[in-house]
Amino acid sequence: MMALRIADRLGGGTATETSWRMEEFKKRIKEVLKKPFSISDLKINGSDVMEVLQIKPGPKIGEILNKLFKEVLEDASKNNREYLLNRIKKLE
Repeated sequence: MMALRIADRLGGGTATETSWRMEEFKKRIKEVLKKPFSISDLKINGSDVMEVLQIKPGPKIGEILNKLFKEVLEDASKNNREYLLNRIKKLE
């Protein structure tokens, strides 16, 4: 889409490839891409939970991942591996 817009601007005789609106749009896209959409977007997974807690597969894994995902939805900066690994111990 961006390449098409640039081509349209240049083909239409506009002197520049971009505009302030396009730059703002690019910033918004970058922000949206930082936010997780599902549990699989977390920087950890069920294997990490099992390893930290020394437990076998079961519903507890999903419960912990869901709690962590809710935290990350509220604050995307929490989606970092070190933070999440430390939180696992507290959610046990």
